[in-house]
Amino acid sequence: MGLLRDRAGRVLISRRGADVHLPGLWEFPGGKCDPGEGGRAALQRELREELGIEALAATEILVIAHAYPDRSVELRVFRVEAWRGQVTPREGQSLQWVEPRALVRFAFPEASRAIVNAARLPEFYLISPEPQSAAQIDIEVRRIDRRLARGGIGLLQIRAPGLEQAPFLEYAHALLACAQRHGVEVLVNAPHAWLDGLPPTIGWHLSERRLWSLSARPDCAGWLAASVHDRGALDRAMALPVDFVVVGPVQRTLTHPEAPPLGFQGFADLRAGAACPVFALGGLGPVDLPAVKAAGGQGIAAIRGLLD
Repeated sequence: MGLLRDRAGRVLISRRGADVHLPGLWEFPGGKCDPGEGGRAALQRELREELGIEALAATEILVIAHAYPDRSVELRVFRVEAWRGQVTPREGQSLQWVEPRALVRFAFPEASRAIVNAARLPEFYLISPEPQSAAQIDIEVRRIDRRLARGGIGLLQIRAPGLEQAPFLEYAHALLACAQRHGVEVLVNAPHAWLDGLPPTIGWHLSERRLWSLSARPDCAGWLAASVHDRGALDRAMALPVDFVVVGPVQRTLTHPEAPPLGFQGFADLRAGAACPVFALGGLGPVDLPAVKAAGGQGIAAIRGLLD
């Protein structure tokens, strides 16, 4: 399947016909592999047959295995960065270019949930720096507010493990106000009980320790994400399931200088086969985005690399 965006950032979806499995639902362009045909070759053929375009550059970003009551499917999903030709419904199908945040208004097959998440998620996930004291909260809030005002950040993680509950919630409420002004979605990295003092639509970012403590996906109206460092934790996150993960460190960081870096190849190897979008973390900034996306990553998560 292919994830295509036009110059305005809208995503292409098509409606399934009345004579196929799960009729009337919306999906992303693509189709079945012919016998002996690889995923990339199938994508190129299907885009040519369905839309009349030639894919010039495509990167695999997801591999989704899903069991319906009557069949099992494996979806290999590619982000199509470039194509030649004019998108045309060559099979008479209904096509729409949709703003990413509006995708939640369309009914998709359950197996497409992770593709919808990949389409909706931004490229940059800013993590808040930790105030050294309650008195420094205002300083960090103003710093983050200035960064969000410059644009380009679509997601904010509020993280401050050194703060007690009361100053943490003060920090979180101030950052939520900043994020709301700038149209940025928010996740909180804190004990679940602390979320009771925050708006119910906020997301929850799980540390790896919290991830392993859960046996099922918790109720969460916003995004549910997790930090992972190896294949075992990634598999655990996908089984829960979470909406996306952050993997690192890709390069050495000042925060955790003792942690061995994965490198871009290690990140690509860990991301391969992931059934959810994967952000890269650790010593990265906007200049590294092409390398991360070439490895199949969703984008970059960072503190200093995105804030400064």
